[in-house]
Amino acid sequence: AIRLTILALVIGFVGFWGQGQLSIVTPLAVLRGVTQGGGLEVLLYDPFSLLVWIAAIAGFVLWGRGLFCGWLCPFGALQEFAHHLGRRLGLPQWQPPRSLGRALLWTGPAALAVLVLTSFLAPQHTETVAEIEPFKTAITMHFDRPWPYLLWAGGWLAVSMVWFKGFCRSICPLGALMRLSGLLRLRKWIPRRVQCGSPCQLCKVRCNYAAIDPKGQIRYSECFQCLDCVKIHDDPKLCVPLILAARQRSRAA
Repeated sequence: AIRLTILALVIGFVGFWGQGQLSIVTPLAVLRGVTQGGGLEVLLYDPFSLLVWIAAIAGFVLWGRGLFCGWLCPFGALQEFAHHLGRRLGLPQWQPPRSLGRALLWTGPAALAVLVLTSFLAPQHTETVAEIEPFKTAITMHFDRPWPYLLWAGGWLAVSMVWFKGFCRSICPLGALMRLSGLLRLRKWIPRRVQCGSPCQLCKVRCNYAAIDPKGQIRYSECFQCLDCVKIHDDPKLCVPLILAARQRSRAA
């Protein structure tokens, strides 16, 4: 309930009111400004978004990509609410097979590479290609756009009803950049036990992002830090190693 309340505030305040939905267009403009001798004035055009960027960059160092992707992205929050709506409607949940899921992780970097090349080779088309992000339609324009854009943005929200945050976990070029920036993370801060992965697989099974490997370790580049695994880890009624340890103490007593 606390998480959903925060995400609702992110949609309303950061997204619709503050227009703080970050976009891949900004880092592309910065990259061109740095490499082609231009200035960085583009960062000053939107002070509110600049504050969100500062928070996201601080998050890279402290926690990885999860602060922005999991908590501060308005479109990501919309997708999460769409997924909860899908559960209320009784729709099936789809989790891609492991091989397909790993392959889909490369679609975001591919989209990012295309955008970088476009920004240098055909900069006049950069904003057109950047429409691969549905953020402008859903957040900036409040869905007030021609029907092809509405189909793209609404389609991804519909997909999220059965595939948890499918856009974020596949083709999002900004997410691909966030994955790279997450390499700045200074520590592995999500707690793990030696029993995580062997024999206990509960966190891995419960992870909606498939960000926990079979050995129980967190893949921080794919982790959106929803904290579900932290909740399981700290709960003596959910964490299997804690439950087994409590039973052993009871039998010994």
